[in-house]
Amino acid sequence: AVGLALQPGSALRCYSCKTQTSNHDCQHVQNCTSSETYCWTERIRAVDIVTIISKGCRSHCVDDTQNYYVGKKNITCCSTDLCNANGAHALRPEAVALALFTTLGGLLLWGPSRL
Repeated sequence: AVGLALQPGSALRCYSCKTQTSNHDCQHVQNCTSSETYCWTERIRAVDIVTIISKGCRSHCVDDTQNYYVGKKNITCCSTDLCNANGAHALRPEAVALALFTTLGGLLLWGPSRL
């Protein structure tokens, strides 16, 4: 089985995209080079409202999660063909509505005289 994985012409294939807001827009298939043995997906989520997705091939990859005050960055790695298919929904309707109502409510409470 190991010999089959190393045969010429059997390069790893990964989904590839840069800074997309929907997993639907990350369907391009990239043929990795012989040194690129990992597929990766990076998700940057801001305020739990919008997610930016990037995917591709890498020669080195380490799963990682970083939490920030306004969001989260997550990198996942895998090593089989098209294993980085999963992404995230870009916008959650309930989160958008909550953010909109919170902002509008804050403006109303702050008062038009202070705008």
